[in-house]
Amino acid sequence: MEHAHIDITPGLDGEAVVLAVFDLGEEEIAASAHAVQIITTERFRNAEMTTDDVLEFREMTALADELGDHQRQQGMRTLVMRPSRLNAWRHALTHFVESRDEAEWAREDDRKALPSARALLWPLADLCADAMRAALTPPAPKPF
Repeated sequence: MEHAHIDITPGLDGEAVVLAVFDLGEEEIAASAHAVQIITTERFRNAEMTTDDVLEFREMTALADELGDHQRQQGMRTLVMRPSRLNAWRHALTHFVESRDEAEWAREDDRKALPSARALLWPLADLCADAMRAALTPPAPKPF
């Protein structure tokens, strides 16, 4: 992950819109797309879903689709995410890495994605913390 920063702009109603902006390479995008897809499949495969589960499933599916779209393009890609999607991505990567580390065996695709997914955990955690801090910081008073 390179050039990670938080962008805060005023929305139409004057509220702050917080977005995380960062660049990912092909391997990082491929590993992330794989991890999110696998974790989404494992998490919701046979579950009875509540309303919250359905919302989480929609967010994870949208994230997997977004990463998959970026995966089809070559080179570094600039991604822009809301704090909620950024946190969903972090949780999926964390679960992917932890579950594969604890497993006695892993599929070949999982083994290929694991180093890149693991390398993203620290920078992603820092970016999530910055995004949440920015989202929860009250706006500065407007000058008269």
